[in-house]
Amino acid sequence: MDYELMDGFSLLNDHEGTISLSFSYVNDSLVHFALNTHGNIEQRFWDYEKEGWEVMLVLQSECDFYGNCGAFGSCNSQNTPICSCLQGFEPKNTKEWNNGNWTSGCVRRTQLQCERVNTSKGSKMDGFLNLKMMKVPDFADWSQVLEADCRQQCLESCSCIAYAYDTGIGCMSWTGSLIDAQEFSSAGVDLYIRVAYSDLGEFFYLSTSTQPP
Repeated sequence: MDYELMDGFSLLNDHEGTISLSFSYVNDSLVHFALNTHGNIEQRFWDYEKEGWEVMLVLQSECDFYGNCGAFGSCNSQNTPICSCLQGFEPKNTKEWNNGNWTSGCVRRTQLQCERVNTSKGSKMDGFLNLKMMKVPDFADWSQVLEADCRQQCLESCSCIAYAYDTGIGCMSWTGSLIDAQEFSSAGVDLYIRVAYSDLGEFFYLSTSTQPP
């Protein structure tokens, strides 16, 4: 599936283990990205006066490496360590995680109420945890519904594990693993993650509709 991203990027996932990222400007500006000898990605532009390529941006934060924190992990370059599990999740491989290898990611700590075959009477519904100032995970499903309907659309499907709404993009939702989430110190969007009631924090929305079959 091909995902058109902002700022000229396009992400292609063939679901066979190969992911490719391409970039093109709408206009004919002479801009390109290159991997330098230090393993960092540089955004370069053509300087007509110097008649050569000049670097305008270097992506060198560890959080800029794709999937550095694994599934359901979040990266914050200001923290030590930079990777942490999203609330409601825990390291899949604790030994690797403690040694600074986070690529195995995290797993859900408590099974969702809507996924349980047998639900005890009076058990509390799942809810949405509100994570602020986030770079949202990759491979979102896009929808043109309004912001209020975005939440409801995710709420009505147990397979929808997260959603976000951005005025410039629209409604985004996720049904698979959350990959490449990142916490910013400014900007970013609110990301709402479905978790079990016992894993909800202070800022959340409770599910109020009847759970789907």
